[in-house]
Amino acid sequence: MPLTVEHTTRYADALMTLALAAHRPATVVNTGTGYAVRVDFERGIHLLATNAPGDLSSDPDAQNPWVVSFFQKQPAAEDTRLVTVTGEWLVDAFDQALAMMPISGIADDPNAQPAELRLAGADVHDLAQ
Repeated sequence: MPLTVEHTTRYADALMTLALAAHRPATVVNTGTGYAVRVDFERGIHLLATNAPGDLSSDPDAQNPWVVSFFQKQPAAEDTRLVTVTGEWLVDAFDQALAMMPISGIADDPNAQPAELRLAGADVHDLAQ
């Protein structure tokens, strides 16, 4: 937890930009193995973004690619990774990952498994509702 405040200050621009793109608050969290930017959505879905292997770099201006992953919480099991995208810019990686999200139909079929769900024109607003 000691680096959470430091990373929040260091990545203030990235947090604000991602929050605007996602229409949800973005925060820095300790994942247990490092730090990541996190955005929580409805339906147990959350995003984790890092710009160093499994962590946030101590230099936000370093030329490290961003890795953006969407996960869905599973009852009594480990979270399921839905999609992972790597990109030069955080918001571009977010947009690409969102476009690949297998979320359409989750509200229509509550018994559907994440692998069975496919995106059908859904956008970030579909996740937030």
